[in-house]
Amino acid sequence: MMHPDFAKAAAHITAENVRDVLMDLVNIPSATGNEIGVAQYLVARMRKSGMETDLPLVDAGRPNAVGHLRGRGDGLNLLFTGHMDTSYSGDEEHLSGDGFKPKAVFRDGWIWGLGANNMKSGLASALIAIEAIVKAGIKLEGDISFGAVVGEIEKTAIEEFQGIEYSGYGIGTRHLVTHGVTADFAVLAEPTGMRIASANMGVIWLRITVGGTVAHSAMANRPNVVNAIAVMHELQSDIAKWARDYEAAHVHMGEHPNVTIAAIRGGAPWRLSRNPHDCSLYLDVRTVPSQSVDTVKRDLRRVLRSFAERTGKPEPVMHVYVSDPPTVLDESLPVIQAMGMAQKHITGDRPASIIRRPGADAVHLTAYGVPCIAFGPGGRMHPDTRGASMHAFGEHVLVDDCVAAAKIYLAAALDLCNRKAP
Repeated sequence: MMHPDFAKAAAHITAENVRDVLMDLVNIPSATGNEIGVAQYLVARMRKSGMETDLPLVDAGRPNAVGHLRGRGDGLNLLFTGHMDTSYSGDEEHLSGDGFKPKAVFRDGWIWGLGANNMKSGLASALIAIEAIVKAGIKLEGDISFGAVVGEIEKTAIEEFQGIEYSGYGIGTRHLVTHGVTADFAVLAEPTGMRIASANMGVIWLRITVGGTVAHSAMANRPNVVNAIAVMHELQSDIAKWARDYEAAHVHMGEHPNVTIAAIRGGAPWRLSRNPHDCSLYLDVRTVPSQSVDTVKRDLRRVLRSFAERTGKPEPVMHVYVSDPPTVLDESLPVIQAMGMAQKHITGDRPASIIRRPGADAVHLTAYGVPCIAFGPGGRMHPDTRGASMHAFGEHVLVDDCVAAAKIYLAAALDLCNRKAP
């Protein structure tokens, strides 16, 4: 049953105000490491609406944006959250078009621009929902919190790639939840195509390195010279076979994990007169619930040992540098039930829950005792994309989806935050 004041609050959620907030956010560049402008904008809006606000520093010049709408103190507390950093900077030469620039374009009901999909649309929808409660003068039993975080995008510092622009993979959310911003439940407004994600794949990033001989290329035909790139080429066949078996062996909610050979480095392009003395392969391994990082590590070590025994070469060296666990929530949790009922009321349909494939901060919140689902307006593809991915075609979002998401967030918050805490 909907809250009696839902209609009064929902009257403050319009296509115009959702569109204006989202376009404001897109127009503030916020590549990883440069999120402060968005943080200041969000805190200013929350402070104007009467929320308690904070800008806790995660790193130099990188604050999270936090706000609280306090209830009476007896009800369930709910956190709306999402990241401020964008997938790209807007300066990449290989990406062109409106969807890859931090400049919002409104056209035929869609907003185009860097971050419009991932995930400023979700941040705008959640903020508008909270503001609607304030404008309607509704007093809740529990608190609603809003936490916009830095450093979520899937990137991390390694080798010469150092600095805050590589500082992602959940740094802001881990700071958020370990510095007092908690709740009974959380909703991560990531783009899910308006589907409730009650599970999320985990991910492992690792580097596998093989060695070769230091030698002049003019002497590389000698029998004692080992070319590290050639060794890696042979090893890659073994890894590809393991990957096929791995992907087939695991499944959750109808989705299989996958292994991506995402990078390879070897030799010196500026000095081809030297035989490559080392070569590294970089793997992105997705995992599903019931898997662990160390199980995957042991599987790969067996592949590497077998390669070494067969070829008579040293065992390749493996280094893991990202380990994000998979997560799954019980469908009977109040946050899932409330979001599902809200979606059915607003849209007439409650699609089956999904497992989300990309990395998401829901795993960190859940790990720290704040069960977190993902649900957001991004993800619907424009008809002109013709099957292309958002990362290939450029970011865009339908404003009507943002409005629907804001109303769903509103209905769920009015439901959950008026339930007495156990």
